[in-house]
Amino acid sequence: MKKFWNLMLAALVMVGAAGCDENFLDDGKSGNEGTTGGFSFIAEIDQTRVDVVSDGDAWKTVWSGDDKLYVTSDKGNFVFENSTKELNRFVCNDVKSLALSDATNIVITTQHENGSVVDSDAGKRGLSLRKEYERFPESGTVTLGIHSAFFRLACDYKVTLSADAAIFSGIEGSKNLEANITLEAGEDIWVAFTPRVETINLTASIAGKMELSVEDLAIESSVIYSLGKIVPEVAPGPEPGPDPKPEVATVYLVPNNDWKGDGAWFAAYFWDGAGAEANAKLSDEDGDGIYACEVAQGMTNIIFCRMNPAYTEFAWNSDTEGDRVWNQTADLTIGVEPNNYYYITGWDTGEWNVAGYTPAPPVVEQATWAVAGSFNSWGDHLMFATGTANVSVAEGMSFNSGDEFKIKVAGSWDKNFGGGVNNLMPNMWMKGYQDGSNIVVAKSGIYDVYLEYAEGDEYGKIYLVETGGDYTQATEQTANGTLIPDGGDEPGTGDEFVGEASEWAIVGAWTEADGDVWREIQMYTTQTASLFVAESVLVEKDYTSMLIKKFGDATWTPKYGGGEVVYFNPGNYVKVYEGGADISITKAGTYDFYFDLANTNLYIVDAGADYTTVTEQTVNGEEPKQEEPEVSDKVVYLKPNSNWTQSNARFAAYFWNNSGNIWVSMTDVDSDGIYEVNLPVGYDYGCNIIFCRMNPSTTANNWNNKWNQTEDLKTPTDGKNLYTVKEDTWDNGGGTWSVK
Repeated sequence: MKKFWNLMLAALVMVGAAGCDENFLDDGKSGNEGTTGGFSFIAEIDQTRVDVVSDGDAWKTVWSGDDKLYVTSDKGNFVFENSTKELNRFVCNDVKSLALSDATNIVITTQHENGSVVDSDAGKRGLSLRKEYERFPESGTVTLGIHSAFFRLACDYKVTLSADAAIFSGIEGSKNLEANITLEAGEDIWVAFTPRVETINLTASIAGKMELSVEDLAIESSVIYSLGKIVPEVAPGPEPGPDPKPEVATVYLVPNNDWKGDGAWFAAYFWDGAGAEANAKLSDEDGDGIYACEVAQGMTNIIFCRMNPAYTEFAWNSDTEGDRVWNQTADLTIGVEPNNYYYITGWDTGEWNVAGYTPAPPVVEQATWAVAGSFNSWGDHLMFATGTANVSVAEGMSFNSGDEFKIKVAGSWDKNFGGGVNNLMPNMWMKGYQDGSNIVVAKSGIYDVYLEYAEGDEYGKIYLVETGGDYTQATEQTANGTLIPDGGDEPGTGDEFVGEASEWAIVGAWTEADGDVWREIQMYTTQTASLFVAESVLVEKDYTSMLIKKFGDATWTPKYGGGEVVYFNPGNYVKVYEGGADISITKAGTYDFYFDLANTNLYIVDAGADYTTVTEQTVNGEEPKQEEPEVSDKVVYLKPNSNWTQSNARFAAYFWNNSGNIWVSMTDVDSDGIYEVNLPVGYDYGCNIIFCRMNPSTTANNWNNKWNQTEDLKTPTDGKNLYTVKEDTWDNGGGTWSVK
């Protein structure tokens, strides 16, 4: 994603000693200069750069690539040098460093070499980082915080920097911090400062004249904000002519079959070190599966994106616009010809190379997990890494109905996962717990078994997916399944009928882990034509919203939602309508969802209950309690048109930004037909707003209770504070801002 000034250094400690996960062993193939034993740090430095430098046009950051990490502990002192093969890897070739796995009283610092002088708190290589640990954390992740930092500039005149806090260190050899510093003219002037959490102001004077004032400059724990541009006074020259047309270079994207699926299109997002950014669509003019775009030469970085065909223009994902970007590459430096073809090798991996290159197939790494069960006398059937972090798989496993298994560490039973529920059904997943009971396979078949688990998780997720299927589409099984004996009735008859995946799905934000993101759960056929079911769905939140739609259809056409009833009490059924409103489930629980397409009825019943015995719900369940948010003294106004004022409608405003969404009710304070609303605390003029005409028989402000709305608006910053809805319009009909 977009990365600018973040200089946080996160070090993943890779340990090869007793008591540590053997996955952290350094195999000598990752920039450790060919050694096979010792400690290795992976330094994620946000695409690099630790010097903050003015190039005459803007401030930027650069990574010099020759720093060292010094580790001191009760087990000895060790130097970690920057790898020549990978600039983000630091290695120690001393095999004695393995003792650090049991070390205590650990101190890690960056140290920079300036000629023959090693300087840990200051130096010309940028910021200094430091952290003390009693011992390395079990997660293996070590974070270093900024200890001191630098910026530098080139100027032909004497420069005076003044701050309203003592941030400058080492003035004229002093160890005390100072608030002012005077710098002689020079080409490479370095200024050391100490990070401060509180806000400060900074001014710069050149040749006695103030040229720069930066207010509210915050230098926080992991971010150095741009200090602006400092330039000398120069005599006026001739008026500049038009900028020359920039030279352009062409870059190419070669997607794999996964990326080309589902009608996806491709885009490129560009940026440079000065903060400029752009985007472009890629085109395959020759129909050869190679997508090209031209980019201004000044752009240095690129992200290739696989885009949702439901959208036609590039934008990053947002809460209101859904998943525009389906997949993306890492942050890349633009390739240089002839290595300007980027080949996609996985969902999120790829490499630059020349035209016509054929990437090697991805290496399947053996994981530390295995499947053990009655089918193999409880031996180890090894699982393999998938390319997705913390997810392992054993593919093409043949199970009979009633076979039992567990997932364990290969070669050991110290860590093993068993079930909390029994009879695991196809295309479902369950929570697996340490030393849980044997997992019983409910139905014979050939399956892929997945384990999703990260060290420290409360439980592992165990998936049983028909071989070749997408495990991410599996639904959670929270109650015992039905054992389906081999040789039973033919499918579609008798009590042992097994449904097949249908084209329908329910979609909603079901669990706390989903947050506000809606997730599809596929429904299955039943013995009744046009009746589909999703069983044992865990709903963790009261007033979870949901709809019914075609599974995997990005157009949401058709979709079914509520009509007169939008607040659904489980244990009933309601009529649903094509294009209907979101349905809110009033109570959390584990439910079976039945969708009767022929009669357009939706049933929600307790898992395992008989849906045919429930009655129709014809009035709304109780609405959620809602308190008005804290508001500021900033006010905007709405003048609805004659359409909007019908039927005693009430009015509300919906605000949103990157930190959340807020509804606020509107009132006609002066009884003049003009409704006012105070902006919520934390919002200012220029924020996003939608004015809404609301159902007067409801009190809660939400999209279920909305009748009509304006388009997405921004509150003006020029004093215009009254929005008048255009006459003879209903939804998104337009309007004008004016001063009230």
